[in-house]
Amino acid sequence: MTHPALSPSLRASAFLRSARDRFLAIDILTPRTAHVARSTSAATLALGVAFCLQLETPYSAASTVLLVANANQGAVLAKGGWRLVGTVIGAGAALVLMGLFIQAPILFIFGFALWLGLCTGGATLLRHFRASGAAVAGYTVGLATYGALEMPERALDAVLGRTATVAVGVVCLGVVTALFSKRATRVALDNALIGQFGTIAGVALERLRSQEPAHSLPTPTQIAALFAVDDLLELSRAESPDLARHEGAIRDTIAALFGALLGSSDLCDAAPQAGQDCVAAHEGVVTELPRILCALEARRFEEALERITALSGAVQARARRAEAADTGTPAPLIALDRLVAFIEDYRSALSGMARLQGGRPAPARSFRFHRDWGAATENGLRSALAILLAGAFGIATGWSDWSLLLLILAPYLALLAMTGNPAAGAVAFITGTLVAVPAAFVCAFGLMPQVQSFPLLIAVIAPFWMVGLYATTLPRHGPSGLAYLVAFNTLVGATNPTAFSLPAFLNQAFGWIAAVFVTLLAFRLLLPHDPRRQARRIRAALRRDALALLHSDPPEHRHVWEHLQHHRLARLALSLRADPEAAAIIAEGIAGLRLGRAAIRARAAARHATTPAFLHTTTLRALAEAARTPRQARDTLAAAAAEIAARSIEDPGAWPAAHRIAACLTDMSVLLEAHTDGSFDRHRSAPC
Repeated sequence: MTHPALSPSLRASAFLRSARDRFLAIDILTPRTAHVARSTSAATLALGVAFCLQLETPYSAASTVLLVANANQGAVLAKGGWRLVGTVIGAGAALVLMGLFIQAPILFIFGFALWLGLCTGGATLLRHFRASGAAVAGYTVGLATYGALEMPERALDAVLGRTATVAVGVVCLGVVTALFSKRATRVALDNALIGQFGTIAGVALERLRSQEPAHSLPTPTQIAALFAVDDLLELSRAESPDLARHEGAIRDTIAALFGALLGSSDLCDAAPQAGQDCVAAHEGVVTELPRILCALEARRFEEALERITALSGAVQARARRAEAADTGTPAPLIALDRLVAFIEDYRSALSGMARLQGGRPAPARSFRFHRDWGAATENGLRSALAILLAGAFGIATGWSDWSLLLLILAPYLALLAMTGNPAAGAVAFITGTLVAVPAAFVCAFGLMPQVQSFPLLIAVIAPFWMVGLYATTLPRHGPSGLAYLVAFNTLVGATNPTAFSLPAFLNQAFGWIAAVFVTLLAFRLLLPHDPRRQARRIRAALRRDALALLHSDPPEHRHVWEHLQHHRLARLALSLRADPEAAAIIAEGIAGLRLGRAAIRARAAARHATTPAFLHTTTLRALAEAARTPRQARDTLAAAAAEIAARSIEDPGAWPAAHRIAACLTDMSVLLEAHTDGSFDRHRSAPC
């Protein structure tokens, strides 16, 4: 059946109704639009202040605002502060390089390449806004010396002018953000932590009610989502000095939650033949854990802590009773040992949450993060080589504006090196630049010649800013939006007075487009980024640390060690998101963590004051032997468990410790049996 075609008037009426409905559905009071309006106002203020101070490139102050702008107040404060620090350090390096090599461009390029390589490598090793500060320190040399090589007498003015414009932009954005945005990250951090408590409790309850063997592992999404709370902490500590003082307590809570997440995957329903204590302990956890979670979600932290403490005591009492029995069979004892470990980690996390809310002092611990020295070396060498090749090309060809290539190439190389997929980021930068060039041409030559006042200038240029700012709020278009904003603002070049030169614009536009394409070539041809290679380095570090725990306890608190391994797993999950083998690689890393945790429990049981000397000696000897010969570790640990069980059978007083140690060693043997392919053989890796 066919419908008659609508008349043109009806189609036009339908189109207008649809357009009206879409327009009325727009909410101009959303956080996204508030961020765009706030950032545009800050850029306007920065441009006006730069005009009043008669800075040579006032548009750079607005560009700083557009680059640092973020919907989160903590991100603005931290990112702006580290950008200013990086600019000051880079300006000092620029003065040194120009003082030494201002008359020798080749030597200057070599020094610039070396400095950028070092800073890019440093940015790879650092995290969050400290990394961006290191990157800014590297590429500021190119920004501060642009044009100074052709006119050496302007060197000092160029460096001071660059520093001044960045300072103006950072201060203006900080003032506007402080006045017109709320500090909401603390609430988001609390909600994220409580959400993780709920997620982990849900996983544990699902496992405890399941009849299947305990073989499921935390998913990459769960691992990355939990570590994202640490990223949120970085924003919160920039907003709140009080929260910065509790940084260690929050990381301790995150580490304990990660331990509970790992432990939850080891749980399963207790079979009736497992013994009365094992069954009762499992039933107690299944009954009490939802009540604890309800108290936690209602923000009754002290009640939740009291409940989990009582539950922990009850489960440990049943575990001790089972260990003292003469039928200390491994399976029920392993199940109880894993249950005790899970409850203790969950209780430790709840204790940290209660300390955070109550303002009580927390143990001061220094947490470590994974440092990928291999990636830092690759990124540093790539940046240095690209600058050397680009500089050599500019000098060899006699291009009059060749330093523009270095000015654009340096920041893109340093910033994209810190991303998980720099080649894809370079493509996004190309897209943003290709959009910015015609937009800048229309603005500079079609609209701005009619501008006679600062308000009219803002009325002309602000809509272009708002388009780019809106794009940066969309994850899919964020990199393109940043590239668009930087290219557009620089190509328009709002100065006082503004000069309109079509040849200069075309030359600059050509250099900008060439630079972004050269950036893509650099990431694809010069030491291209390989997630698999990075994953192999992280996997080797995980194996190395797991095997080290067979030999001795970690030098720091267990939570510090687990937090470091958590960071490595989160890096694996993010870098291998599209890799079909990601699950297997992460599973191997998790197996190493479980092995290390079991080794810590075994050594703690062997060193207990009530443990007989022969159990202590046998356990430590078995662990040391397993560390020396990883390929035979499974048989070594199984034999030690059998020896301990046999030698203690005539000594009832040794049963609790013997059964506990034998269960730990058997648990480790079972874990190693699942990795008979040499996964835990010794590997050398870069220091972390």
